[in-house]
Amino acid sequence: VYIVPSITSIFDDMNQVLPAPTRLLIATSNIFKSYWWGVLIVISAAVLAINRAKKTKKGHYLYDKILLIMPGLSVLTKKLAIARFSRTLGSLLENGVSMLPALEIAKNTAENVLISDNVEEAAEEVGKGQALSTALAAKDIFPSLSIQMIQVGEQSGKLEEMLNKVADVFENEVETTVMRMTTMLEPIMILVMGVIVGFIVLSICLPIFEMNQLIL
Repeated sequence: VYIVPSITSIFDDMNQVLPAPTRLLIATSNIFKSYWWGVLIVISAAVLAINRAKKTKKGHYLYDKILLIMPGLSVLTKKLAIARFSRTLGSLLENGVSMLPALEIAKNTAENVLISDNVEEAAEEVGKGQALSTALAAKDIFPSLSIQMIQVGEQSGKLEEMLNKVADVFENEVETTVMRMTTMLEPIMILVMGVIVGFIVLSICLPIFEMNQLIL
């Protein structure tokens, strides 16, 4: 934004057609220089619109659905929700809360409408006499590993203990996933910055190279 205008006058004095990358760089710089306030307004309006939409039932549902289908975030969202749900349910059962009230409380800790709805539907089946593992297995949200561990807990009479182990497993996986994503983020940012800087340098140097060729 600040570098390009200072060298634009040099390009104007050349009286020649500028390369496409240079024209794109100058146009982008002019847009941000002249309409930076417009860019800020658009970004601010988008953020406010998303936050307001999330407060509505339909908007919240759509936002949570996007989290469950977005590459990368979907796996993290599911694992984090399962860890919270399992930890809460296991703690409630350990403290003498019966299954149905415990499920009613634990479903809200998932912090995702779709997952909470899945737990609520599973709770209805549990109320009809179905095992928790069977009810959860009918849903696509819970991975087979968590279902198998819950099933083992039911068969051994140690459901509370196994639910806490499920929470431990998925909490560790969440931590590992976050660390992996953080590790990948640094080289990606360096690569993006390198591409941007390289494009700017190329856009500035191309007209100079062409001018030198004309002189020679």
